[in-house]
Amino acid sequence: MKKEFYQIPNFPEIEHKILKFWEENDCFNKLVEKNKNGERFRFLDGPITANNPMGIHHAWGRTLKDAYIRYQAMNGKSCQYQNGFDGQGLWVEVEVEKSLGFTDKSDILKYGMDKFTEACIARVKKFSDIITEQSKRLGQWMDWDNSYYTNTDLNITSIWHFLKVCHEKGWLKKTHRPMPWCPRCGTSLSDHEMAGSYTEMEHLSIFSKLPIKGTNDKMLLWTTTPWTLTANVALAVNPENEYVRVKVKSDTANIIIGKEALSKLAGDILEVSEPFKGEELIGLEYETCFPTLSVQNFAHKIIPWDLVDATEGTGVVHIAPGCGAEDYDLGKEQNIPAICPIDEEGHILPGYGEFEGYTTDTIVDKVVSSLEKQNKLYKTEMYAHSYPQCWRCKTSVVFKLVDEWNIDTDEIRPMMIEAIKDVDFEPEHLGKRMLDWLNNMGAWNISRKRFYGLPLPFYPCQKCGHLTVIGSKEELIEKSTTKSLEGVPHLHRPYIDKVNIYCEKCGAEVERISEVGDCWLDAGITSFSTKKYFSDKKYFEDNFPSDLVLEMKEQIRLWFYSLLFMSVTLTGKAPYKKLIGHSSVVRENGEKFSKTGYMILFDEAAEKMGADVIRYLYSANPVGSDVRFGYGIAEESKRKLMSFWNIYVFFNIYASIDKPDIENHVVDYAKLNHSDKWLLVRTQDFIDKARAEMDNFRTAPLIKEVETYVDEVSNWYIRINRKRFWKSENKEDQMNAYWCLYQALKALIIVLAPIVPFITEYIYQNTIRVIEKDAPISVHHYSYLKKVALPKGMDIEKERNVIKETSITRNVIATAQRMRNEAQMKVKQPLQTLFISVSEEDKNDIEKLIDVIKEELNIKEVVFTDDATNYEDTYYAVNFRVAGRALKGEAQNLKSIIDNMNQDEYNNLTVQLNTGKFSVEKFTDLDKELLEAHSRPKAGFVVAKELNMTLGLDTNLNDELIEEGFVRELIRQIQVLRKEADFAVEQRIIADIILQDEFAKKAVNAHIDRIKADILAKDFAPIENPDIEKTVNVQDYEVIIKLKK
Repeated sequence: MKKEFYQIPNFPEIEHKILKFWEENDCFNKLVEKNKNGERFRFLDGPITANNPMGIHHAWGRTLKDAYIRYQAMNGKSCQYQNGFDGQGLWVEVEVEKSLGFTDKSDILKYGMDKFTEACIARVKKFSDIITEQSKRLGQWMDWDNSYYTNTDLNITSIWHFLKVCHEKGWLKKTHRPMPWCPRCGTSLSDHEMAGSYTEMEHLSIFSKLPIKGTNDKMLLWTTTPWTLTANVALAVNPENEYVRVKVKSDTANIIIGKEALSKLAGDILEVSEPFKGEELIGLEYETCFPTLSVQNFAHKIIPWDLVDATEGTGVVHIAPGCGAEDYDLGKEQNIPAICPIDEEGHILPGYGEFEGYTTDTIVDKVVSSLEKQNKLYKTEMYAHSYPQCWRCKTSVVFKLVDEWNIDTDEIRPMMIEAIKDVDFEPEHLGKRMLDWLNNMGAWNISRKRFYGLPLPFYPCQKCGHLTVIGSKEELIEKSTTKSLEGVPHLHRPYIDKVNIYCEKCGAEVERISEVGDCWLDAGITSFSTKKYFSDKKYFEDNFPSDLVLEMKEQIRLWFYSLLFMSVTLTGKAPYKKLIGHSSVVRENGEKFSKTGYMILFDEAAEKMGADVIRYLYSANPVGSDVRFGYGIAEESKRKLMSFWNIYVFFNIYASIDKPDIENHVVDYAKLNHSDKWLLVRTQDFIDKARAEMDNFRTAPLIKEVETYVDEVSNWYIRINRKRFWKSENKEDQMNAYWCLYQALKALIIVLAPIVPFITEYIYQNTIRVIEKDAPISVHHYSYLKKVALPKGMDIEKERNVIKETSITRNVIATAQRMRNEAQMKVKQPLQTLFISVSEEDKNDIEKLIDVIKEELNIKEVVFTDDATNYEDTYYAVNFRVAGRALKGEAQNLKSIIDNMNQDEYNNLTVQLNTGKFSVEKFTDLDKELLEAHSRPKAGFVVAKELNMTLGLDTNLNDELIEEGFVRELIRQIQVLRKEADFAVEQRIIADIILQDEFAKKAVNAHIDRIKADILAKDFAPIENPDIEKTVNVQDYEVIIKLKK
């Protein structure tokens, strides 16, 4: 075993060494080969978009995936190591547009769709390569040469098959209705893309007053989308709501408004009529906002709608069926027209007069001006509300009346709800979120008016109206007019647009629709496209459903949903058994990271703090809570990893010197001490808990257990056994200590290997692989521990009481150490006695570790007692509730006497009270009930009462204790000096200690042998040329220390 080079590990430097070691030794492929016949661990990777470098937030999910796969592999399972890249759709298109300086879809057409598609493919290739290298740097093991891509023909045709099945089931529908629309991207958005897209914004809202024909009344409406007023076709009121006619200062006409909305006219009201029901307004004709527009050449009437809220707006709703889904449904019900004023880019269309060419944003001032000129503007005001933005480009979303393709969900909904009953959700509440989403989901809008994406395989015949849905590449070739795909390098636009087919019903030539598919179709089919559903049924059955799927919790309505939808459609069951949705990564202060503001880059973090530190930080965080990430928090994770490292360094320091033959050491169970047995039992518990948490895919509670175990090994076992490693004359006992500590260190290495693969590999190579001659080449090839090694004859269950005995003893020590601190007595200063008052059962447990208590607390003796007078004095106070009645006005005089007694007088009073009566000064023969007994620590004692025990610590010092305290502090100072001189741990030295004070000289002379032993001094002698010399202060005595090798 080599002596460890790093006292403080340089994580990035070590990680690069390990990356090189893994590559040179082909560790990943050897692991795959080793486990190839093992039980299958079925995994599906959520495809990361190959669009930009991996962000620090991506490292959370990838850390957890890698940790769980490594754990399964260490259990001998054959794992599915296929990474996924999302490679088409709006994600990629938007970034390519930015890189080319495009502003809208028309720029793509000018550039050439073929060149644009190839630019998208090239971007995916570029960033998939970058992400691959970043993931390797994170320590992620995958079959990187065989990652799947969602832009492949295989993935595309797999979706075609799904869509054909949907068509055969009668679920495929073409609809004409308003859809959420991004004017920058020029395409509609689905419900699951809209969920979570709302953000707080402020818009100018308009109150418009529209004349009712044949009356002196005007209806007051309110809208936050002024552009839609160009498409107004009706006003809606609630027949059951109450309305009022208001005479106002600002207009000669009356204003009709909902009674509950009168506050909107504040300061303008002259007279208010008696309320009347909205039903009286139904059927009245009014003049619309812009009656001269050619598209508005029809009667506009007030219609009923029971969804009109009396408290929102004015109680009168402006209806534009071409600009909103609810308005559209109402328009169908009332048989009123639907007009849509905007084109794909959000510009107002020809036929809208003065508004033509304006966008939905720039039209606002024009609308206000036009209404004002017609005396139809009542007022405007800024309105803050939650408004949707395009999830990809952040442009404000509008609603546009369009033809779109949808998958109806009514029939599949109950099947999906049934399927998720067999899924284990983590956190558990994700299951409810999924159920809520399924219960409320609408039809799945699957078509997008874009370019680089899944080409929808829909061929509607213009002659007979029949729709042909192509389900495979083979079917496309068979039905194509050319019987080939020549000139089609891959199944993307514009290449596939050239492929026409013959209608399977009438034989006419048919073109494919121009739309591409929703990007969540691309990722949703991966349960089938990556698991050979179409080519190898046995392979599919062996790998489906996935044992684990893990991504961010937002994927409930996105990828998790599309996976479920497509799987239930094709197989009738869920595609995953365990579904984990982790939360978000935020800054250290809780604020969100921003691509345009503060952001920590993954590459920067990995080289500054180390990938293992990143992984440890993420693994320690419960998936249900946001994880705060930053360099300050990373330092805390590094500190915790250092605690593990320090156990290794301690072991290494002495093992590299002694070279113990641990593998061949035969332990005599009878010669193990109490702490040895405790360590073995505790290690088995640690292994059991570790396996339980990893079996349940929970790293956060595992990390808590690791930290507890590390603390116990370091601050208990090593602390109380340190001398056995460097000062032991009993070689068998020393070997027992090495053997037991090795089992603990080995357990930590193996348990932490999936979490922090680099540092554990590094330590493994210089411990387990050195000690165990047949150990595999990598820690990640080692079998995850099930049982700790035990000496012959040891039964864990029979020794389990050592856990309880150690626990109560550690409580005693921790409490007494705190008592020392209260008394400002350092542990270096010996004390005489610790009194312990506990139950008989606890006493029996503590007695087994009395020597440890003495050593840890630097106490000469431990005394068990039920007599509190050993460490407490009794004093008394007047019980005024009784004394007031008995003595009347004399009670205060008695109080004065009692309060001013000394301890001897209180002791005398105790003797009297035992008779039931007492007398003091002028008060005679009083009942004992007039006094209350209290206790306080004796002079020079500290007392603590907690955890069902009472401790009394005697802090009084005599000369002998003071001498020994001086010596212990001197030894500590010399040890510090040895370290400053960089002496080896085992280096024997000559020491020269120069003292002036007689007390100090006497103390040193009395303990000379102990000092020599502790500082490894072979002699005390004058030194002319010391290796190091220093004058130190030891308990106010000046000491000159000289050391030489």
